[in-house]
Amino acid sequence: MIEVHDVTVELPGAPRPALESVRFRLDVGENVALLGANGSGKTTLARLLNGTQLPTRGRVLVQGCDTADPQARLRVRRLVGLLFQDPDNQFVTTTLEREIAFGLENLNTSVGKIQTLVRGALDEFELERHRHAAPHEMSGGEKARLALACVWVMGPGAIVLDETESLLDRRGGETLLRKIDELPPQTTVLRITTDAEVAASCARVLLLHDGQLIADGPPDAVFAHMPVAAAERVGVPLVWRVSQELVRLGRLGRPTVSLDSVLTTLGLHEIDPGGAA
Repeated sequence: MIEVHDVTVELPGAPRPALESVRFRLDVGENVALLGANGSGKTTLARLLNGTQLPTRGRVLVQGCDTADPQARLRVRRLVGLLFQDPDNQFVTTTLEREIAFGLENLNTSVGKIQTLVRGALDEFELERHRHAAPHEMSGGEKARLALACVWVMGPGAIVLDETESLLDRRGGETLLRKIDELPPQTTVLRITTDAEVAASCARVLLLHDGQLIADGPPDAVFAHMPVAAAERVGVPLVWRVSQELVRLGRLGRPTVSLDSVLTTLGLHEIDPGGAA
Protein backbone atom coordinates (compact mmCIF):
# COMPACT_ATOMS: atom_id res chain seq x y z
CA MET A 1 0.00 0.00 0.00
CA ILE A 2 2.84 2.44 0.90
CA GLU A 3 6.08 2.33 -1.07
CA VAL A 4 9.16 4.36 -0.18
CA HIS A 5 11.64 4.39 -3.07
CA ASP A 6 15.23 5.49 -2.33
CA VAL A 7 14.11 8.57 -0.41
CA THR A 8 16.60 11.22 0.66
CA VAL A 9 15.70 14.36 2.60
CA GLU A 10 18.22 17.17 2.85
CA LEU A 11 17.66 20.09 5.23
CA PRO A 12 19.21 23.54 4.72
CA GLY A 13 22.38 23.98 6.77
CA ALA A 14 22.35 20.40 8.11
CA PRO A 15 25.71 18.56 7.99
CA ARG A 16 24.09 15.38 6.66
CA PRO A 17 20.73 14.32 5.19
CA ALA A 18 17.88 13.75 7.63
CA LEU A 19 17.16 10.60 5.60
CA GLU A 20 19.38 8.94 3.03
CA SER A 21 18.37 6.37 0.40
CA VAL A 22 15.56 4.89 2.50
CA ARG A 23 13.43 2.20 0.88
CA PHE A 24 10.72 -0.13 2.18
CA ARG A 25 7.12 -1.17 1.57
CA LEU A 26 4.16 -1.42 3.94
CA ASP A 27 1.42 -3.83 2.91
CA VAL A 28 -2.26 -3.86 3.83
CA GLY A 29 -2.91 -4.90 7.44
CA GLU A 30 0.73 -4.94 8.56
CA ASN A 31 1.66 -4.01 12.15
CA VAL A 32 5.11 -2.44 11.92
CA ALA A 33 7.40 -0.58 14.30
CA LEU A 34 9.84 2.10 13.15
CA LEU A 35 12.53 2.07 15.84
CA GLY A 36 15.22 4.70 16.17
CA ALA A 37 16.89 7.05 18.62
CA ASN A 38 16.03 10.74 18.86
CA GLY A 39 17.42 12.54 15.83
CA SER A 40 17.48 9.46 13.62
CA GLY A 41 14.93 10.88 11.15
CA LYS A 42 11.75 9.14 12.36
CA THR A 43 9.46 12.18 12.40
CA THR A 44 10.73 13.31 9.00
CA LEU A 45 9.85 9.88 7.63
CA ALA A 46 6.41 9.98 9.27
CA ARG A 47 5.64 13.27 7.52
CA LEU A 48 6.75 11.87 4.20
CA LEU A 49 4.23 9.04 4.36
CA ASN A 50 1.18 11.29 4.10
CA GLY A 51 2.68 14.06 2.02
CA THR A 52 3.08 16.58 4.84
CA GLN A 53 6.74 16.73 3.79
CA LEU A 54 8.25 15.88 0.41
CA PRO A 55 11.54 14.10 -0.31
CA THR A 56 14.51 15.88 -1.83
CA ARG A 57 15.10 12.80 -3.96
CA GLY A 58 13.16 9.57 -4.41
CA ARG A 59 9.42 8.90 -4.32
CA VAL A 60 6.71 7.95 -1.83
CA LEU A 61 3.69 6.18 -3.29
CA VAL A 62 0.41 5.55 -1.46
CA GLN A 63 -1.80 3.12 -3.35
CA GLY A 64 0.03 4.23 -6.47
CA CYS A 65 -0.42 7.96 -5.77
CA ASP A 66 2.81 9.98 -5.68
CA THR A 67 2.83 12.26 -2.62
CA ALA A 68 4.63 14.91 -4.73
CA ASP A 69 1.62 15.17 -7.04
CA PRO A 70 -0.47 18.15 -5.84
CA GLN A 71 -3.63 16.65 -7.32
CA ALA A 72 -3.13 13.41 -5.35
CA ARG A 73 -2.22 14.98 -2.01
CA LEU A 74 -5.75 15.16 -0.58
CA ARG A 75 -6.31 11.48 -1.37
CA VAL A 76 -2.94 10.56 0.16
CA ARG A 77 -3.74 12.37 3.40
CA ARG A 78 -7.08 10.68 3.59
CA LEU A 79 -5.50 7.26 3.07
CA VAL A 80 -2.68 7.79 5.59
CA GLY A 81 -3.62 9.23 8.98
CA LEU A 82 -0.81 10.75 11.05
CA LEU A 83 -0.94 11.10 14.84
CA PHE A 84 1.68 13.41 16.31
CA GLN A 85 3.61 12.80 19.53
CA ASP A 86 1.72 15.67 21.19
CA PRO A 87 -1.97 15.57 20.16
CA ASP A 88 -2.34 19.28 21.00
CA ASN A 89 -0.30 20.03 17.89
CA GLN A 90 -3.04 18.74 15.61
CA PHE A 91 -6.18 20.17 17.23
CA VAL A 92 -7.68 23.15 15.39
CA THR A 93 -11.22 23.66 16.78
CA THR A 94 -12.94 24.44 20.08
CA THR A 95 -14.88 21.25 20.91
CA LEU A 96 -14.39 17.51 20.50
CA GLU A 97 -17.48 17.29 18.32
CA ARG A 98 -16.20 19.95 15.92
CA GLU A 99 -12.68 18.49 15.96
CA ILE A 100 -13.87 15.09 14.75
CA ALA A 101 -16.08 16.74 12.12
CA PHE A 102 -13.32 19.00 10.81
CA GLY A 103 -11.70 16.57 8.37
CA LEU A 104 -15.06 15.36 7.09
CA GLU A 105 -16.16 18.93 6.42
CA ASN A 106 -13.03 19.50 4.33
CA LEU A 107 -14.06 16.52 2.20
CA ASN A 108 -17.47 18.11 1.57
CA THR A 109 -19.24 15.27 3.38
CA SER A 110 -22.97 15.83 3.78
CA VAL A 111 -24.19 17.24 7.09
CA GLY A 112 -26.28 14.18 7.87
CA LYS A 113 -23.39 11.78 7.28
CA ILE A 114 -21.03 13.95 9.33
CA GLN A 115 -23.45 13.85 12.27
CA THR A 116 -23.72 10.06 12.04
CA LEU A 117 -19.96 9.54 11.77
CA VAL A 118 -19.18 11.95 14.62
CA ARG A 119 -21.67 10.23 16.94
CA GLY A 120 -20.11 6.88 16.04
CA ALA A 121 -16.58 8.13 16.70
CA LEU A 122 -17.49 9.68 20.05
CA ASP A 123 -19.06 6.41 21.12
CA GLU A 124 -16.29 4.20 19.71
CA PHE A 125 -13.57 6.10 21.57
CA GLU A 126 -15.56 6.64 24.77
CA LEU A 127 -15.66 10.43 24.42
CA GLU A 128 -19.42 11.04 24.25
CA ARG A 129 -19.65 12.78 27.63
CA HIS A 130 -16.98 15.28 26.51
CA ARG A 131 -18.48 16.10 23.13
CA HIS A 132 -18.91 19.82 23.94
CA ALA A 133 -15.65 20.18 25.89
CA ALA A 134 -12.52 21.85 24.50
CA PRO A 135 -9.76 19.46 23.37
CA HIS A 136 -7.14 21.22 25.50
CA GLU A 137 -9.20 20.49 28.63
CA MET A 138 -8.89 16.72 28.21
CA SER A 139 -6.40 14.43 29.95
CA GLY A 140 -3.44 13.09 27.98
CA GLY A 141 -5.15 9.76 27.35
CA GLU A 142 -8.38 11.45 26.23
CA LYS A 143 -6.45 13.72 23.87
CA ALA A 144 -4.72 10.72 22.33
CA ARG A 145 -8.08 8.96 21.86
CA LEU A 146 -9.52 12.11 20.31
CA ALA A 147 -6.61 12.37 17.87
CA LEU A 148 -7.12 8.73 16.92
CA ALA A 149 -10.87 9.28 16.56
CA CYS A 150 -10.25 12.21 14.18
CA VAL A 151 -8.13 9.94 11.99
CA TRP A 152 -10.38 6.88 12.38
CA VAL A 153 -13.50 8.71 11.23
CA MET A 154 -11.82 9.43 7.89
CA GLY A 155 -11.53 5.69 7.19
CA PRO A 156 -7.79 5.62 6.43
CA GLY A 157 -6.03 2.56 5.09
CA ALA A 158 -2.96 3.27 7.22
CA ILE A 159 -2.28 5.01 10.54
CA VAL A 160 1.14 6.36 11.53
CA LEU A 161 1.69 7.00 15.24
CA ASP A 162 4.66 9.27 15.85
CA GLU A 163 5.47 8.27 19.46
CA THR A 164 1.85 9.09 20.33
CA GLU A 165 1.88 6.96 23.50
CA SER A 166 5.17 8.37 24.83
CA LEU A 167 3.51 11.20 26.82
CA LEU A 168 0.80 8.97 28.31
CA ASP A 169 0.72 7.21 31.65
CA ARG A 170 0.45 3.43 31.67
CA ARG A 171 -3.35 3.38 31.73
CA GLY A 172 -3.64 5.93 28.93
CA GLY A 173 -1.10 4.07 26.83
CA GLU A 174 -2.85 0.74 27.31
CA THR A 175 -6.21 2.26 26.37
CA LEU A 176 -4.77 3.80 23.22
CA LEU A 177 -3.12 0.54 22.18
CA ARG A 178 -6.36 -1.36 22.79
CA LYS A 179 -8.17 1.02 20.48
CA ILE A 180 -5.47 0.56 17.85
CA ASP A 181 -5.83 -3.21 18.15
CA GLU A 182 -9.57 -2.82 17.55
CA LEU A 183 -9.05 -1.07 14.20
CA PRO A 184 -10.25 -2.97 11.11
CA PRO A 185 -7.80 -5.81 10.36
CA GLN A 186 -6.98 -4.36 6.93
CA THR A 187 -5.60 -1.19 8.56
CA THR A 188 -1.84 -0.82 8.25
CA VAL A 189 -0.29 0.50 11.47
CA LEU A 190 3.19 2.03 11.72
CA ARG A 191 4.26 2.76 15.28
CA ILE A 192 7.21 5.14 15.45
CA THR A 193 9.11 4.71 18.69
CA THR A 194 12.38 5.06 20.59
CA ASP A 195 11.36 2.14 22.83
CA ALA A 196 12.73 -1.31 21.99
CA GLU A 197 9.99 -2.91 24.12
CA VAL A 198 7.31 -1.31 21.93
CA ALA A 199 9.11 -2.42 18.77
CA ALA A 200 9.35 -6.00 20.05
CA SER A 201 5.54 -6.19 20.28
CA CYS A 202 5.14 -5.64 16.52
CA ALA A 203 5.37 -8.27 13.82
CA ARG A 204 8.00 -6.34 11.87
CA VAL A 205 10.65 -3.80 12.84
CA LEU A 206 12.27 -1.11 10.70
CA LEU A 207 15.48 0.12 12.36
CA LEU A 208 16.47 3.69 11.51
CA HIS A 209 19.93 4.89 12.52
CA ASP A 210 21.37 8.31 11.64
CA GLY A 211 18.95 8.73 8.75
CA GLN A 212 19.54 5.31 7.23
CA LEU A 213 17.33 2.23 7.33
CA ILE A 214 19.78 -0.40 8.55
CA ALA A 215 17.43 -3.32 9.29
CA ASP A 216 13.98 -4.53 8.29
CA GLY A 217 12.47 -7.80 9.47
CA PRO A 218 10.95 -9.76 12.37
CA PRO A 219 12.01 -8.49 15.82
CA ASP A 220 14.21 -11.52 16.53
CA ALA A 221 16.18 -11.01 13.32
CA VAL A 222 16.56 -7.25 13.83
CA PHE A 223 17.76 -7.49 17.43
CA ALA A 224 20.09 -10.39 16.59
CA HIS A 225 21.99 -8.29 14.05
CA MET A 226 21.63 -4.83 15.58
CA PRO A 227 24.88 -2.84 15.38
CA VAL A 228 26.40 -1.92 18.73
CA ALA A 229 26.03 1.81 18.02
CA ALA A 230 22.29 1.44 17.43
CA ALA A 231 21.80 -0.85 20.44
CA GLU A 232 23.51 1.69 22.69
CA ARG A 233 21.00 4.36 21.62
CA VAL A 234 17.71 2.43 21.61
CA GLY A 235 18.53 -0.54 23.87
CA VAL A 236 17.13 -4.05 23.58
CA PRO A 237 14.00 -5.55 25.20
CA LEU A 238 14.29 -7.13 28.66
CA VAL A 239 12.96 -10.45 27.32
CA TRP A 240 15.75 -10.43 24.74
CA ARG A 241 18.40 -9.97 27.44
CA VAL A 242 16.90 -12.77 29.55
CA SER A 243 16.80 -15.06 26.52
CA GLN A 244 20.46 -14.31 25.78
CA GLU A 245 21.37 -15.52 29.27
CA LEU A 246 19.28 -18.68 28.74
CA VAL A 247 21.17 -19.30 25.50
CA ARG A 248 24.47 -18.88 27.38
CA LEU A 249 23.29 -21.45 29.93
CA GLY A 250 22.32 -23.87 27.17
CA ARG A 251 18.61 -23.79 28.00
CA LEU A 252 17.44 -22.00 24.84
CA GLY A 253 18.54 -22.42 21.24
CA ARG A 254 18.62 -18.74 20.25
CA PRO A 255 17.72 -15.34 21.66
CA THR A 256 14.13 -14.19 21.19
CA VAL A 257 11.69 -11.43 22.09
CA SER A 258 8.97 -14.04 22.59
CA LEU A 259 7.88 -13.94 26.22
CA ASP A 260 6.02 -17.24 25.74
CA SER A 261 9.24 -18.97 24.68
CA VAL A 262 11.15 -17.63 27.67
CA LEU A 263 8.40 -18.52 30.16
CA THR A 264 8.10 -22.01 28.71
CA THR A 265 11.87 -22.50 29.01
CA LEU A 266 11.72 -21.39 32.64
CA GLY A 267 8.71 -23.63 33.32
CA LEU A 268 6.60 -20.68 34.40
CA HIS A 269 3.68 -21.50 32.08
CA GLU A 270 3.03 -24.49 34.31
CA ILE A 271 2.19 -22.24 37.25
CA ASP A 272 -1.42 -21.02 37.47
CA PRO A 273 -2.31 -17.51 38.71
CA GLY A 274 -3.18 -18.89 42.15
CA GLY A 275 0.29 -20.30 42.55
CA ALA A 276 -0.63 -23.98 42.25
CA ALA A 277 1.30 -26.12 39.74
